[in-house]
Amino acid sequence: MSEYTRQPSKPPGIQWRQALVGLLGAVALCGMLMPAIGAGAAPKGSTAADGEHIARLICSACHVVASDQEFPPILNKPAPSFKDIANRPGTTAESLQRFIASTHWDVDTIPMTMPNPMLDKEQITAVSRYILSLRSH
Repeated sequence: MSEYTRQPSKPPGIQWRQALVGLLGAVALCGMLMPAIGAGAAPKGSTAADGEHIARLICSACHVVASDQEFPPILNKPAPSFKDIANRPGTTAESLQRFIASTHWDVDTIPMTMPNPMLDKEQITAVSRYILSLRSH
């Protein structure tokens, strides 16, 4: 094999860097979509249907929010699916709303948690109702 056809080995830590780049891309995508949410592109109601619409716009960058979502999450290792979250023991409307409203990462947070979706209270309620609507009965 010629030295020009050999594949160079990846330096240590390249997978970590690729994951970080993917995560930063997801954060950038969320940042670009936030003005659309605030400008009325997403409903302001708090029904499960409103929550599904918001989730498809914002949360689907990192989560599988619906089995028929248009694009898969951009992360190499996607965040938990909304169906899995809905079926966790102890998942309640209150726990979901608290998590969505307060669990956000910054450059000092390791391990990284989710970026701030910048949703108002009605939108957070709608997303939590949508997630709970996915619970297996």
